Amino acid sequence: MLGSAVRASTNHRQHYFLENPSLLSSLRHISSSKSNGNANQHSFTVSYLVNKCGFSLKSALEASKRVHYETPHKPDSLLSFFKDHGFSENQTLKLTRKCPELLLYNPDKTLLPKLEFLYSKGVSTADVAKIISFYPWILRCSLENQLVPTFDFLKNWFPNDTIVQLFKSTPLVLQLNPVTVKYISQILRDNGVPDKNIVMLVRSHPKTLLLSPKKFNMVLCKVRKMGLDPCKTQFVVAILALTSMSRSTWEKKLDVYRRWGLSHEEILSAFAKSPWFMTLSEEKVVAVMDLFVNKLGWESSFIAKNPTLVSYSLEKRLTPRASVLQFLVSQGLIKKSFRSTTFFIASENKFLQQFINQRAESTQILKLYQEKLNLLR
Repeated sequence: MLGSAVRASTNHRQHYFLENPSLLSSLRHISSSKSNGNANQHSFTVSYLVNKCGFSLKSALEASKRVHYETPHKPDSLLSFFKDHGFSENQTLKLTRKCPELLLYNPDKTLLPKLEFLYSKGVSTADVAKIISFYPWILRCSLENQLVPTFDFLKNWFPNDTIVQLFKSTPLVLQLNPVTVKYISQILRDNGVPDKNIVMLVRSHPKTLLLSPKKFNMVLCKVRKMGLDPCKTQFVVAILALTSMSRSTWEKKLDVYRRWGLSHEEILSAFAKSPWFMTLSEEKVVAVMDLFVNKLGWESSFIAKNPTLVSYSLEKRLTPRASVLQFLVSQGLIKKSFRSTTFFIASENKFLQQFINQRAESTQILKLYQEKLNLLR
């Protein structure tokens, strides 16, 4: 019996190598760096990952440092498990390439209870397959210490349907540390942040809740020192903005605005009004400031006082409307000293009605506007 098992194991290895003969030459170096038994096991693992799971040779070699198979029995059983639970072949290969360690798990003891937990909360079979194939690391989480406590925490804030939608849109929420999340939520409440804004934070940007309590407290203190009102949405948005960038990135953003003549106080004041003011790329900031300051002749301080202007699309909003404004000024229809946020932030219908349609030159202006829109799209 033992001899038969050995021959079967050897036949399996030969079969996988024969499927891709080029692997033989690529893997010869393994036997020179490992003992013969370990080399055979390692080579078989690499061959299996390439032939059965679609790994590149490079990624299979890397993964084989963490996973080892002697025969295809165990990994085959895992691939069958996913197929039996509604995963397509593409989804199964996708999740194994992302997290090959799953092929070492006991499907019935370790994986099935987690799938059943998601099913029990109203996540459909098809959606579970989508979630897991997109973010397979969920299956490495402890059911008792991670998934269940996280769901119980979310249940305090959201109805079940919303939690399911959260799982589908942001699977990362399943990896939140329940203890840390509770701590951060309580800190926000203690600082006067309304529950609805905490809900917005959890729902829209759960990554923020992956911060350590120490780092979160530092960000919170920084936002408070800037004078933002905890009761307003901008307070939470400022936290999101600050946690999305490093200190060096923050300093670079400050330098970009300083180059346009803004003081440190003006920049922080603009950030307090519209925190996304500091999250835009350097290229976007330079392009917008160039448009307003150099082309339209507006003061940079006006932009700082009305920071939402910077967040609008150059192609779809700012540049086409700036062309209309330049035309109106050149024709003496609007004074050069004209400054108005409404001109740029008004809805399309309101903009056309207020600044184009009422004028005798409306046909010419509208043609210019539409040409600019079409050119930039």
